[in-house]
Amino acid sequence: MTQVLVVCKTRMKQGLCLGGFTLGHKQKIRLLTADGQNQPTNTPFQVGEIWECLLDPVRDTQKPHTEDMRVLRQHRLRHMRDVKAFLLSALDPPRRLGETFGNYLQLTGRGSAYVSEERGLPDYAHAFWHLQEGLLLQRDGKRAYFVFAKAKPRPFRLRYAGLGSCPQRIPPGSLLHLSLARPWQPKPSVEKRCYLQLSGVFV
Repeated sequence: MTQVLVVCKTRMKQGLCLGGFTLGHKQKIRLLTADGQNQPTNTPFQVGEIWECLLDPVRDTQKPHTEDMRVLRQHRLRHMRDVKAFLLSALDPPRRLGETFGNYLQLTGRGSAYVSEERGLPDYAHAFWHLQEGLLLQRDGKRAYFVFAKAKPRPFRLRYAGLGSCPQRIPPGSLLHLSLARPWQPKPSVEKRCYLQLSGVFV
């Protein structure tokens, strides 16, 4: 059995993507159901909780989504008081966005970040970023984006895909949980891309 800290819940078309962090091996994982599906919207797992889980790694995963684990059995242990402090101590996460996914991130003309097979893929789809500049919330239709206007060569924007309401501003010093969405081809002339999204915020 493995002790797992739940670190994020990400909205998906079907169910939820649950990010976890193992306390023993300090491994970032994705918690699937016993039959390998996304967690349901009424999952008992809550962010900040520590669970004891019997995990079964999913075989034949493809980069960057290599962290998939089936949860065969689980038992809630407790709630962690200060998740941010624990993760900062355990991970020493990068302060520069470009370092979060092995320098593979690219930007579209509108400032959205992504990775693609043509330019290279990281070995993982979940990462933490220790934010040094504040981010402001802006809306583009029904979608909410956090914008970093000082980013070079163009302003960077990060779509919020976590559960719960968005704060209007994320202050400097916050710890962000980032994830790469499943491959998507925006149009036939463009390669398949895994877009970067914001899954959780620890202020």
